[in-house]
Amino acid sequence: MIDFHLETLYENDFTRIEWSKELALIQLTFRQHPEPERFRNSYHLAIDTAQRKEAKYWLTDARQIKTMEPENQSWLVQNMMPLLKSNQIRKFAIVMDPKCFVMTSPTKVYERPSTSTETAPMGTIKVHFDIEAACNWLFGEL
Repeated sequence: MIDFHLETLYENDFTRIEWSKELALIQLTFRQHPEPERFRNSYHLAIDTAQRKEAKYWLTDARQIKTMEPENQSWLVQNMMPLLKSNQIRKFAIVMDPKCFVMTSPTKVYERPSTSTETAPMGTIKVHFDIEAACNWLFGEL
């Protein structure tokens, strides 16, 4: 596994946002299952932090999320796409519990729709089921 130091920038009972300057990595960890508003607030804070720090890589540890609400799926797509399309975020890895993944709409959230008339995002998104696989995918070329 890739070994790197993370500096905690924000932490509460629900989430933790960490930063690795050497890897330009922002990491958002959900410490417990959030209500929809907390989910969006946590991502919003992490997105603002990623923009301010000029992050190139993003890792979300969402294993504590038990269900991915449809409105959160849509919100996530809407708010992450600008970072991916601008190529600010080159790779976006999400670590999920497999049971939660089954309840999401992966083609809507994590994959480019094949019939979309929009330009494909520059950055790429991939779902993983463990942290080590996500880190290897994010930084495999480094």
